[in-house]
Amino acid sequence: MGAIRSVAEVVLNAQDLNALVRFYKDVMGFGFHNQYPKQNPTIVFLEISSSDSPLGTAHPSMLVLIDPDRHPSARGKFDPPTNRAFSLNHLAFEIDEAEYETENARLNSLNISTNLVQFKHVRAKAIFFQDPEGNRLELICHDSSVNEEDAIQADIETDRSIQNAIDQFDSESNIDN
Repeated sequence: MGAIRSVAEVVLNAQDLNALVRFYKDVMGFGFHNQYPKQNPTIVFLEISSSDSPLGTAHPSMLVLIDPDRHPSARGKFDPPTNRAFSLNHLAFEIDEAEYETENARLNSLNISTNLVQFKHVRAKAIFFQDPEGNRLELICHDSSVNEEDAIQADIETDRSIQNAIDQFDSESNIDN
C-alpha cells in the first residue's frame, strides 16, 4: 500500500442540505462534527468514524455536504445538483458481518429499498440503496459463507465475464465505425 492511510472525507453537492444531513445522521448514524456558517449553513461536516492518525483527532473520516449554489468557495464551480450527470458511482462503508441482516431490515423498516449483492471473488456481501438525492450507497462486509476455493473460482469467473463484456462492447463499437 502507498502513502494513503484512509479516506479523510467524501464531499457531496447537496440540493437539499437539511434533508441530506438528516438522512446521514438518522439513517447512516453519522455524528455531527461542524458546520459553517453556524446559522443557516452552506457546508456541514459529519463524522463517519474516528481515526488514530495525527489528522484524525481534529479531522476524523468525514462526509461533507455542501450547497454548491450558496457556499462561497463552490458557487459557480459545479453544475446544480438537479442538472448534473453523476460522476460519483457510489459511497461504500464497511460494517461488521454480524450487522448485515440487521442493517438491511433497519433500512427496509425506514421504507428504503435495498439490493443485496454477494461478491464471492472478494468474499464480501453488500447492501446497496440510495440517499434522498439519488446517490448510491453501499454497506459492505466480509462474507464468511464463501470459502477460499470458491473465492478463487469466482475471481476467475468475474475476470472472464468482465473481459467478455469489454470484448463485446469493443466489437460492437468497431461495427458502428
